Amino acid sequence: MKLPMIIVHGGAGSWKDERIPVGIEYIEKAARVGFKVLKNSGSALDAAEACTLFMESCGSLNAGKGARPNQDGVLELDAMIVDGSSLQFGSVGAITGIQNPISLARYIMEKTDYNFFAGENAKRVYDRMIEEGYRQEIESGVVETVNISPSGDTVGCLVVDSDGNIAATSSTGGIPKKLPGRVGDSPVMGAGAYANDVCGASATGWGEHIMRVVLSRMTVLYVEEGLDVMVAAKKGMDMFEKKTGSEAGIIVADKSGNHGYATNAKAMPIAIIKGELDTLESHACLE
Repeated sequence: MKLPMIIVHGGAGSWKDERIPVGIEYIEKAARVGFKVLKNSGSALDAAEACTLFMESCGSLNAGKGARPNQDGVLELDAMIVDGSSLQFGSVGAITGIQNPISLARYIMEKTDYNFFAGENAKRVYDRMIEEGYRQEIESGVVETVNISPSGDTVGCLVVDSDGNIAATSSTGGIPKKLPGRVGDSPVMGAGAYANDVCGASATGWGEHIMRVVLSRMTVLYVEEGLDVMVAAKKGMDMFEKKTGSEAGIIVADKSGNHGYATNAKAMPIAIIKGELDTLESHACLE
């Protein structure tokens, strides 16, 4: 049995050899966090948020606590969560003063009439989220772990629950030494992530180029047109490289729990857990 399932990436990039095992360690832990939520009857969205929140909080990946600072030495974070069953999403860009933008992205999706907030005004929405009790803080800007029992690039995950519902996430601190205010692909629907009732994808890499070809949406489209998910992932990367000459990576999963992945970067640590046996598979996904 392939469901439920989760596939997690820790970012595609020029990983130093000694850092690859560290990346694998933390995405394995993140995958187990998300899968435990699924096994406890949590939804795909619950599991995706919990998995991504763990990666934002671990301090060893380019998201949340471990994000790379901009040219002013400030952490400006981007994140998105997508509900494939409804084609709804929530996004946040260039937010400062918080550690866990993925929870804010979900609040935006579920509790506002909008989809995307950025900058200082995104922080105002975060403050409202906390005031309303949608999520609790353990300290200023740090969200309490939800639905859990007690350097690469962008992080992300895809979750398919037992009913075939798909959730996708993306979260990042962006490229190193970026100009303040720069927002990459991570919170852009169809670029950094995408999901519908057929398939989902989450991308990682140089955001300006990922946005140019809406990499996640195009890769899902290949699955909708009948390609196997692994073939679709490789076709998406081939298209991306041909059109941009840049580096990226992508993970893909369909509603039946079939998964695929591809990268043209040095490495993209990934972890997969699926089915009743909770079998974990992880590797560096070397170019």
